[in-house]
Amino acid sequence: MDCPHCQSQQVSKNGREPRSDGTLMQWYRCRDCGKQFNERTGTPMARLRAPNSIVAFALNVRSEGIGVRATARSFGKSHSTLLRWEQRLADKVDS
Repeated sequence: MDCPHCQSQQVSKNGREPRSDGTLMQWYRCRDCGKQFNERTGTPMARLRAPNSIVAFALNVRSEGIGVRATARSFGKSHSTLLRWEQRLADKVDS
């Protein structure tokens, strides 16, 4: 794994943090610039609390034509949360 900040390959594992879904998120520290990051850093999924699988599944359901509010209800999220997820990914696709 390369550092997303300086692209150095000199990284080391720096602990794991439990997520809300019970999985562990691996953290890394760059030996060159000293910054800490995880596998989501620098991606549209960065700083999201929801697991990748939930976000991907919810957006897949939305792409099948199900409404925002119905999708949000079925996943236990607010409709504004789903709209934010869609906007984040749309911004990355456009650029």
